[in-house]
Amino acid sequence: MSEQITASEAKQIMDLLQSMDKKLDVHIARTDEQFKTVKAEIKALDDKVEAFRSELRDNVTELRSQQKTTDARLWAFIVGLVTLVGGSVIKVLWFDRA
Repeated sequence: MSEQITASEAKQIMDLLQSMDKKLDVHIARTDEQFKTVKAEIKALDDKVEAFRSELRDNVTELRSQQKTTDARLWAFIVGLVTLVGGSVIKVLWFDRA
């Protein structure tokens, strides 16, 4: 069987529920504010990471161009050295009969 409650008990229950509702609203507002703060911090970190990626990409591109230049110089040296040695061997073998 259900028990009847008095008006004062009902008022106390309603006051308690309203108090809990206000506390819940405050908690929701605080949580929302903290969430926005964390979201802004994540955005700032994401921007920093993107800037670092861009700088890194530029550095890698610059290193690639420098490496191509170095490779070209090395191949020119190797080809010149092989040509010089080959020419010297041919000169000694074919034209040094005096």
